[in-house]
This record gives sequence, structure tokens and C-alpha cells, in this order.
Amino acid sequence: MLAFRPVMWFGGDSASYLATGLRLIPDPSRVGGYGFMLTVLRPLRSFVVVAAVQHAMGIGIGVLIYLLARRHGLPGWAATLATLPVFFDGYELQLEQDVLPDIAFSFLVMLALYLQVRSPGSWRASAVAALALGLAAIAWPVGLALLAVLLVVLVVRGLRLRAAAAWLTVAAALACGAAPVLGYAAWFDAHERQFSLTRSDGVFLWSRTMSFADCATIKPPPSELPLCPPPGPRIASSLYIWNGDSPLLTMPGGRFSARTNSLARDFAFRAIVAQPGGYAAAVGHDFLLSFYWNRPVHPDPGIVNRYQFADAATAWVRPGTRTPGGGTVAGDQARFAGQPDPTPTRAAAPFASWLVSYQKWVYLRGTLLGAILAAALAAMIVRRRSHGALPWAFAATILLVPPLIADFDLRYLVPAVPAACLAAALAFGQRQSGRRPSRQRRCTTSPAAIATDAPPACTASSPETRSTNLPSESTSIASPDTD
Repeated sequence: MLAFRPVMWFGGDSASYLATGLRLIPDPSRVGGYGFMLTVLRPLRSFVVVAAVQHAMGIGIGVLIYLLARRHGLPGWAATLATLPVFFDGYELQLEQDVLPDIAFSFLVMLALYLQVRSPGSWRASAVAALALGLAAIAWPVGLALLAVLLVVLVVRGLRLRAAAAWLTVAAALACGAAPVLGYAAWFDAHERQFSLTRSDGVFLWSRTMSFADCATIKPPPSELPLCPPPGPRIASSLYIWNGDSPLLTMPGGRFSARTNSLARDFAFRAIVAQPGGYAAAVGHDFLLSFYWNRPVHPDPGIVNRYQFADAATAWVRPGTRTPGGGTVAGDQARFAGQPDPTPTRAAAPFASWLVSYQKWVYLRGTLLGAILAAALAAMIVRRRSHGALPWAFAATILLVPPLIADFDLRYLVPAVPAACLAAALAFGQRQSGRRPSRQRRCTTSPAAIATDAPPACTASSPETRSTNLPSESTSIASPDTD
């Protein structure tokens, strides 16, 4: 916060969310739930507050990991180790300073995991966890996939228990998770006359197919022929949306019209059905980019530079660029902050140069992320315990869904890291979470004590019928099954 004041801007994405926060008007190209958070903070008229809230969320994510790790029997040093990538990763810190939904999304996901792991038998905890994931979904649509994972887990549990209470949990979670999503879709419909979260899902799926699509094989109808890949070498999938030579620019209504989105979706489905091997290869290639030792330059150097502290003060879009609702980038910045002038990022010495050097070395490399996931999975299999399964599934989902429906991007790694670290912590935990037996006081009264009117002599003891393998430094905890 001292280094890059008042906040950092991620080009058109940040401008879009800010416009939504100011005018409560959706941008058809992206889900704008993060704009609602900016609306809540707007009365404070400070981007510094926005950054402070996001840094606090980052700290909160690490604290929740630590609490769950200790609850599952890890010693203090091991629980602390699980939090280090959240507290000190250079790219995590960078996103916390950006006007982007990534940290809010990560916090909501970790809150859902905390509630579900801490109280797996509580329908209230499951309902609130689903609500958190529903809110995460309107910040980044991958939250929908995480909500589906949670609901599948609850349904499987219901089938296993065959109890009415288990199905009450499923119903409560479904209702609470769906509420934010349906509410956002209704709001979007009121403005765009389409009950949906965006008008770009088909466009992004179409871009996924551009890395392998062959129209001679696909044989699209005449209305979709303009969406065929342009001649020449193939580029990263997502660039086909924003590139100046994008086929989308030839479509009536532009990139994100309802007609373009519908045709793009149809084209994408035809391409996937006609070339399943090409689709699988493209998804597999981009998924593996998550585990490179060095950060891959993908989709292009310009996008990668936006995640570097070294380029934090770069104006990625012109100040006069129009924003949804009729504003401009510079005008929206000034309006939010209640100032006559815009608020571009200023790099303050010497703190900025410190962070530039710091980020070059201190971050969780993709190979280590892969090792964490592999170690957690191996521990669960060898130890025949499911602790860590839900956060592991969340981490894998966060990494896999973007390559399935769009493209790989470096910022998609950051939300997966806390879930992966939590999965490893729980998988290597020493015990099943439960209530530590309470210490009972045994009091005896001797004849001498009665004669002198002295208080009874009491000693602490634990019930012999209950035992625990908690580390000696662990503190008393409550049962995860209590509400």
C-alpha cells in the first residue's frame, strides 16, 4: 500500500468493475459482482480503503487455513508452513493491491471451506458455505463449478446416510447457493433483456476452440463461417477475442451481442464434437501450464506484465477510454474518489523497487503447487482418509475450469493456492477433528479438612474412557458437528 498508491489498475477489467460499482450497470462481457463490493465501499471515497479491505481478506485467508490446520492436529510450525504462500507470495500481494475480484473470490471460497470442514454435519454451516460460493460465482463464474462440487458432496453424503436431515442440508445449500446467482441473473435481465450472468459465455468457449478448430472438418453453417480461425499461425485462445483481427469484429452487433454470443456458442459445440482430440489436447496443454517451474508467458507478454510490480504504474488503457454507462476511465476514477482528477497508480520509492525485487524470487512456483496437490492426494490415499478431499477438489476445479472453457491465465493460479495448501494440511493432520475431552476436577475431603473448615482438595483428571492424540501444545476445541 505504501509502494503503489492509491491502488493498482488492471486495464479494461478494472475499469469495467469500477463502472459497475458507480452506476450499477452490468458489462455484458464479464460477471460484475465485484462491482457491488465497490458500491458498498464507495461512500468512503478512497481506493486506499479498497486495497486495505483486500489485504485484510488475504490475511483472513491465511488465518482460516491456520485455524483448520491446528484443529486437525498439525503442530504450530506445520500449520504456519501451510499459510506461507498466502501471506508472502508476491503474486498474491500484487492481486490484493489490484482492482480485481480475485482476492474477494478467494476469501469467499476459503470461508466456504472453513465452514464446511469445521462443521461437516451442520446444515447451517453447509447453507452459509453454499451462500459464500454463490457470491463467489458472481465475482468469477468458476464459483458455479465449486458450488456444484459442494452440492455433489452433500448429495453423496445424503445417499450414504439416508437421513432426512442430510437432504435438508442439500435443500438448504441449494437454495442459499442459488440465491445470489439468480438475483444477479434477474438484475442482468432487467438491463440486458437476457436472464444470464453474461453475454460472453459462448464467445469465451468459442475462443477455446480457436487453437485447434478446422472448419473443413467442422463444416459450420453459413451463418457461422465468419467465426472460422483467420489464416496464419495460431495464437493463444483468449487473444482471438481481443485481437484487432478478431473474427468477432466482423459480426453484426460486435463482440458481445446476443446474436454473436449465440453463434459463437454453437460454433464451439460443433468444434468440440467434431474434434474431441483437438479439444482435449488444448485443454491438457493449458492445464499443464499451471505447473511450470517458471511462470509461462501466456497468453502474451502484455498480459503477463500486468501481474508484475515492475509495470504497476503502466496505463494499460487510455484515460479517455469509454466505460459501461457512458463514463471514461479517468472520469470514473475521479468520481469514485471524490476528486477533480483521476487517480492513476503512483510508484513510491523506495518501497516500489523493494517489491519489484521481492516478486522476482518470492512466489510459489507452479511445480511446487503441483507437488502440494500430489502430496495431499497421496497422503489421503495411503492413510485412507478423506480429510482434505473437498479443498483438493476445489483447487483442482479452479485450475481446470479456465482451460476447459477459455484459456490459461496466471491470475487463475492464485485462488487455487490456498485450497491446495489447506488440502495438504488436512491430509497430513494427525487426527480427525473432534471435541477434546474436558478436564474434570476430582475433589476429596479429609477428616482434617473438615475439622479445620478448609476447602476440599481438588485435582484435575481426564475421563479414562476418552482419549486424544492431540499434540501437547494444542488448545481445547469444539466439535465440528456442533452448530
